Amino acid sequence: MRRSYRASKLDLKMYNKKFRVVISKTTWTFLILICLCCFTIFVTGCSRAKVRGLVPAEGVLIYEGQPLAWTIIAFAPEDAAGGARLGTAQTDGKGRFVLKTLGDYGVLPGDYRIAVTKYIPNEGENSVADWKAKRQEEGFEEPKPQENVFNVVLAIPEKFTTTKNSELKFTVESGGNSDIKIELQ
Repeated sequence: MRRSYRASKLDLKMYNKKFRVVISKTTWTFLILICLCCFTIFVTGCSRAKVRGLVPAEGVLIYEGQPLAWTIIAFAPEDAAGGARLGTAQTDGKGRFVLKTLGDYGVLPGDYRIAVTKYIPNEGENSVADWKAKRQEEGFEEPKPQENVFNVVLAIPEKFTTTKNSELKFTVESGGNSDIKIELQ
């Protein structure tokens, strides 16, 4: 047997009754403070720092008379107190590079010391000699470096690998440079 349900007056009053939530001043202040903190973290964490005054800087890296492919280059400012920042690049397959500062193309004008790093897979005691011989062959195209290769050897003289020891220097002009030629001897 089925019963029908009929709401009583008491049920209707409870259904229509509005509940009021009381929040204290301290709680409101705390909630607003949390919202402001979250907003600040979001804004600062999701934005990139922009460096003003960057000028284009690109060129070619030469080692023993030939372009040096897949090499890391770092331009460290001589005077970091002036607000200059490190410029970095990786050469392409033809030894060409375009400098970047904090992910943006270009560097600030000024005097820089240059560090160059080139690693190749270590394939025995003649790795560097074999690599140099292959570079001299006509039409040799150096392959891109493989990822996750940990057994490597430095392919260029160690004196070029740090800005402290490197004798390489370059002055980036206020209008930029598109013909930088770095020769490792």
